[in-house]
Amino acid sequence: MTFKHILYDWDGLNVSLFQAINHSSGEFLSLLAYVGSIAGDYRSMPLLLCVLLLLAHRRAQREDFLSAALLRLQARRFLVGFLIAWLSAGLLKVWLAFPRPLAVLGSSVQMIGSPHDLYSFPSGHAVYAALVAVVLWRLVTSIFRPALLVFIVWVGWSRIAAGAHFPADVIAGSLIGAMSGMLANRFVLPVLGDGNSTSIRRAFNRVLQQAKHLFSTGKLTRANTLLQDAHVLGQCLFWPHFLSHLWMLRIAYVRRDWREMRGQLLRLALVPVGNVMGWLPLGNTGNTNVSVFKSMPTPIRLKNIIEKQYDR
Repeated sequence: MTFKHILYDWDGLNVSLFQAINHSSGEFLSLLAYVGSIAGDYRSMPLLLCVLLLLAHRRAQREDFLSAALLRLQARRFLVGFLIAWLSAGLLKVWLAFPRPLAVLGSSVQMIGSPHDLYSFPSGHAVYAALVAVVLWRLVTSIFRPALLVFIVWVGWSRIAAGAHFPADVIAGSLIGAMSGMLANRFVLPVLGDGNSTSIRRAFNRVLQQAKHLFSTGKLTRANTLLQDAHVLGQCLFWPHFLSHLWMLRIAYVRRDWREMRGQLLRLALVPVGNVMGWLPLGNTGNTNVSVFKSMPTPIRLKNIIEKQYDR
């Protein structure tokens, strides 16, 4: 017996289960399978991500900052989990190139939707459904969590009933999606003040405007100090974080400080990773004279501002 025969074919049980599910689809079940395939389509990922961010924005407007922070956190985890799942599933599909049921069983397969011949393992729809369930698990109350489990089963069953995947493809896809979501939950960290973005942005904008005024009058050293303050204030938000480094780069260019320019370009490249993952060294000034990974004590002049914005 080969490794594939034991772990994938299950000594023929994989095909037998597929045929039992695929051939039992009546008119209603075919419709249910069609809808399940649409519901589990990973191409809907941008839509769900936008919904989470929109809900977070509305909660923040109502000053429900804890809920807004949790929604933003799970949105970031959803994005990272999707990237992990997409890469893992894609590599396995191309590497193994297992045939789809239609290529193995021919015309006996009852197809719903577009037929495919290759890349059966794992099921991308099952990967996505499990990832969605893991991400939403922390956002719903316990009464709705069984519905997330039903969603995983429904999408997985629909792919078999539609003739697109074998049961082994669905089970593997569900495991990959769940593990990707759990990895994202483990490594994507909460960000201090993430929910109270409006107040933080106002404080950041005030300091940035002062820095811009000093820059326009040629007081570059003082402007750079204020930009460091702006960095400390706004690093929990992507655009303020990015903008503070962009202005530091501009000052370095005016000074022809090539070392600082290289350092700021590196930091600009790391901003998306830091903000999405929540890997933000609090108190870091953003200048290249300190490590990009080093947390620093918050300057006394900013403590009152930060406490007021974060505790509001």
